[in-house]
Amino acid sequence: MKDTFSKFMNTKLKCGIFINKNLSHQDECNLLYNSKVALNIHDAYQRKLGLDTNERTFKSLGLNGLLVSDSISQLSNLFPEVPTSLDAQEIVNYIIEYVSYDYKKLRNIKEKNRSMIMQKHTYIKRVEELLKL
Repeated sequence: MKDTFSKFMNTKLKCGIFINKNLSHQDECNLLYNSKVALNIHDAYQRKLGLDTNERTFKSLGLNGLLVSDSISQLSNLFPEVPTSLDAQEIVNYIIEYVSYDYKKLRNIKEKNRSMIMQKHTYIKRVEELLKL
């Protein structure tokens, strides 16, 4: 994780990195919504087990629409189009590629991802699935 963040610090990208900082829910939502791309680094146990993905995955896609993440098998199962890697430089390269897209292409990707989250991955949808069990 530290390697990934240090790679970002060596780029000319404007990065807002918060580690062990308490952000209010509203500040987190504003940060994700106003970012060009959201970066998601999972907890160590999630990387090791690969059985779940964190809430930031869904928030990032729902609020921002663009996500680059470390590799977690469950994330790849749910969202195969989200670029993932365990290599810090490759993660940086994915974000640089996204940032280089023109506005229309970025907007189309963001809208597609936001729509998919709203259709399939809301808390209401989760409760509906649980009630089917």
